[in-house]
Amino acid sequence: MYQNPFTPVFGNEPPILAGRDKLISDVLTGLDNPPGDPNRITIFTGPRGSGKTVLLAKIVSEAGGRGFIGVLSAAYPGMLDELREQVAEKAAEFLPKKSGVKLKGAQAAGFGVTIEQAAEAQVGWRTQMSRYLDILAKHDIGLLFAIDEVTANVPEMVQLVSTFQFFIMEKRNVALMMAGLPNNVLQMFRHESISFLRRAFRRKLDPLRIPEVRAVMKKTIELSGRTIEDAALKKAAENTSGMPFLIQLIGYHAFNQSDRKKIISADVDAGIESAREDMESMILDATLFDLSETDIRFLIAMTKDEGESRISDIAARMDADAAYVGIYRRRLIEQGVISPVGRGRIAFNMPMLKFLLKERFEEEL
Repeated sequence: MYQNPFTPVFGNEPPILAGRDKLISDVLTGLDNPPGDPNRITIFTGPRGSGKTVLLAKIVSEAGGRGFIGVLSAAYPGMLDELREQVAEKAAEFLPKKSGVKLKGAQAAGFGVTIEQAAEAQVGWRTQMSRYLDILAKHDIGLLFAIDEVTANVPEMVQLVSTFQFFIMEKRNVALMMAGLPNNVLQMFRHESISFLRRAFRRKLDPLRIPEVRAVMKKTIELSGRTIEDAALKKAAENTSGMPFLIQLIGYHAFNQSDRKKIISADVDAGIESAREDMESMILDATLFDLSETDIRFLIAMTKDEGESRISDIAARMDADAAYVGIYRRRLIEQGVISPVGRGRIAFNMPMLKFLLKERFEEEL
């Protein structure tokens, strides 16, 4: 029985991480250089399934070999405490022992127990991080913060970025890697309190090239001891549209179709169908939920084209003027759903979304 080498789980690093070598190399070069290298503040953007979480996890892992302690969290309430705890745990051998918590009092009936928190937990986040950085600096160790799913709607995210600006001014040995959906990243740039982020390096996670996808899928399959027909491999790669998550998802389902040594086209056909169902529930439903009715009308109008769509045709189908349609064009580009492909032309940016729209809104087409 062959073991399936594909890993269609969010944040799980695949056996072969393709297409991101240059991005990782740039960041690691920034860590090798003294504080002030612009690669030390980088924001990765891309739609769901483009590999943002995996990329951040990889950078955190690689940072250890560059003299950095890396900590990773998503932007949510409580993230600062989570980061504080991660730093304390990973740097435990260099930091003073925690004093822990002490029982302060208890009522006779056993209710109303109160505790006195350690002084470390009572100081502000910036003060505590500064103390950690002072200690780590004595050992020539840097600190890398990696934040996934960034959004200006979480006050602690804004607090982190604001504090990080002071670390930069103080020439601390720090780095900040962030990743998020395109629209959420734009909101971060527009936030007045953290406007300095506009000067951060921005890196868009574009789809992988299909020849590269073919090579990755072939090598991944061969790790298990199996092989795949050339025609089957070509079909599998093309149906991923270069999306990292779909590489894992289609590969996973195609692999599970049989236990023969060679994967054939019938296996890939069945794998693509299963992957389409998973894409719908795991990514596409969430994408559509974030869109307005007019956004969806715009996308439905695009489904009538075989390939690329012209803005003039979209406007005619929506019975709207170019200025009105332009608003929704910009919105959908910012959300990573579509991409401009030339003057006045656009195309779907998310694989299988066009198929789903045709299926769900057949009566409106």
